[in-house]
Amino acid sequence: MSGWIPQVYYDFLARVVPGSAVVLGALYLRHGPSRGINFAFGVICEQGHSWVCRFAIGLLVAYLIGLILGELGELLAGRVLQRRDEHLAAGFKRECLDDHSRALEAVGREPVALSPDGFPDTGLMAEQVALVDHYSGSRLLALRAERRLCLVLAFGFFILAVINLLAYAADLVPKRLVVEGLLLLSMPVLWRRATRLHERVVRKTCIAWLTNVFGGGRPGTVS
Repeated sequence: MSGWIPQVYYDFLARVVPGSAVVLGALYLRHGPSRGINFAFGVICEQGHSWVCRFAIGLLVAYLIGLILGELGELLAGRVLQRRDEHLAAGFKRECLDDHSRALEAVGREPVALSPDGFPDTGLMAEQVALVDHYSGSRLLALRAERRLCLVLAFGFFILAVINLLAYAADLVPKRLVVEGLLLLSMPVLWRRATRLHERVVRKTCIAWLTNVFGGGRPGTVS
């Protein structure tokens, strides 16, 4: 039974989601901008269950938008973000290595013979940890997902702020300034949260990896 779960997940993600998106897009284009959405809902959704259909389509659209925003953000700022992450991760790895070596020395064991530059990539370490400690691997995956959520939201709010500013220039509605302020305020908050989550991911990955590879007690379970 457990072998079916990854296959069903893959089929849904790799086939059902893109196929549904293309079908909806084709119906929309076939019947034009004015009637396309209503026609698509009328064909796909049965009467009496339209709210279920709308909810499902809403989830599909939200998923696709999140996916596109994430990849667009990577395309525009991926290299800058990667260099920044690597710079921060280097300091976190050095601190984790020092802490782990001190912990080993405290119980009379030799410190780890590894330089901070000798660490594998954080993503590779997380995958190695997941192979031997599924709970820690799941926790690390959840933290990485939350960080990506913050980054995608920050990028999405930036796009909304630009659109809202252009709309304000066209109609000069004062309430749009309040919305603009909220969007601009949210972006640095989300960015700071993403940075803190990156720190947690690197630290917890390094601790779990060092403990599982070099020992030092019980497996490095991530809490």
